[in-house]
Amino acid sequence: MKKTLLFAASILAFFSLSAQTEEDALRFSQYGLNGTSNYISKAGAIGALGGDMTSASYNPAGLGLYTSSEFTMSLGYYGGFTQANSNGLLYNDYRSNMNLGNLGALFNFKTPNNNFKNTQIAFGLNRLKAYGNRSIYQRDKVNKSYISHIIAEGSSDAFMNDFYESYVVDFDTTINDYTSVFQSGEFSQIRSIEESGSLNEMTFSLSSNYQDLLYFGATVGIPYGNYHREMSFSETRYNVNSDVATDRYIYNEKVDLYASGINFKAGVIAKPISFLRIGAAIHTPTYYNIEDRFYSEVSFEKTVGGDWEPIFYDLQTPFKFLGSLALVLGDKESKVKGTLSADYEYSDYSLMKFRTENILDETTVNNDINRFFRATNTLKFGGELKLGSLALRCGYAMMENPYKSDRNDASMQYITGGFGIKSKHYFMDFAYAYSFGNSVSREYDYKEIDLKNTQHIAQVTLGVKF
Repeated sequence: MKKTLLFAASILAFFSLSAQTEEDALRFSQYGLNGTSNYISKAGAIGALGGDMTSASYNPAGLGLYTSSEFTMSLGYYGGFTQANSNGLLYNDYRSNMNLGNLGALFNFKTPNNNFKNTQIAFGLNRLKAYGNRSIYQRDKVNKSYISHIIAEGSSDAFMNDFYESYVVDFDTTINDYTSVFQSGEFSQIRSIEESGSLNEMTFSLSSNYQDLLYFGATVGIPYGNYHREMSFSETRYNVNSDVATDRYIYNEKVDLYASGINFKAGVIAKPISFLRIGAAIHTPTYYNIEDRFYSEVSFEKTVGGDWEPIFYDLQTPFKFLGSLALVLGDKESKVKGTLSADYEYSDYSLMKFRTENILDETTVNNDINRFFRATNTLKFGGELKLGSLALRCGYAMMENPYKSDRNDASMQYITGGFGIKSKHYFMDFAYAYSFGNSVSREYDYKEIDLKNTQHIAQVTLGVKF
């Protein structure tokens, strides 16, 4: 531990009050568009169609449509791109990585009961969300420095320690407060933020088929995730009306979150007539245990920094309801057939809850969640055209903004497409998804940086039926 014992108690006090944020709650509650290539290419609209391993994490009744055993694996590319607009100055950056969308095995059993024709047991690993992204932006001619801000806010000695030991600030005993050369002048600032990690879910599912009319399914989900954020902030001081830089420091911080939880999902699909399927599913809240680690560092006349004590807390995500509808066009004898599907999802993000050992901290952040978030609707539409062994797919999804204020925007739209090739025992699916949305980054002085976020997913799924 780099921090000295002198500051140990105040470090824990400061960090325990600042660790859990409403953004962290949303980070582990709101999903993206990941899974098998079939699921991605239909924009996730498979709730009433089923027949896909990703069904375990959305409507497990979809596993009941299987009539054979199956093994699948999905791999691909994920890229997150951000354009930052800082007073007309545009900065573009990105982060990309390989994407494990799905890994799963389903075992189908013929049942002797004439009413329940098939029973399935499935084990899977589905990716729910990817966090990869990088953004950078610069602000010039800033009047109030970050140092002035943290001094005015009365930041704790624990937080000020690195700034003090690197000589960014000094302590004036005559006024009993911190002072700094960065409290006067004009400032140029550069901030970069790099995010990485993913949210995945291990699934254990049981499903069945009742007379080819009703399909039932249930899943015990064990989601686990890791989120990492590295932030670097540099501030350069200029004399007023001068282009000559006089001082510069760099503040770095790193956040590492590790989450594991448990939930339960149950669903049903009904086929009242041959071409119509109706689906519904419920998701209980996920109950997470989160480990939160933090590192900070300041470089000026010397570099000072170190790890803070890790903290642990619990998070409860909101309940979810999913409804779906699908039209199945054509039959086994048709040369050309296909599907049209639509899914609806309801979730109230104001019901997210933290549980901590500090009741004041818990009450504060939960009140913020209730004040900032609202209920949302998600719509997904998908289509598939089957031409013999070839299937062509496309889709569109719209996820509403969970924030009450439009200036905080976490809404996303997805445009998707793909195709699949299928034989008796093997299949291969390809998918591409493009998503876009806008968000805002707020600085310490409440100035807003407009962000345009885009994501690209290109993926292939390989499957074996047996």
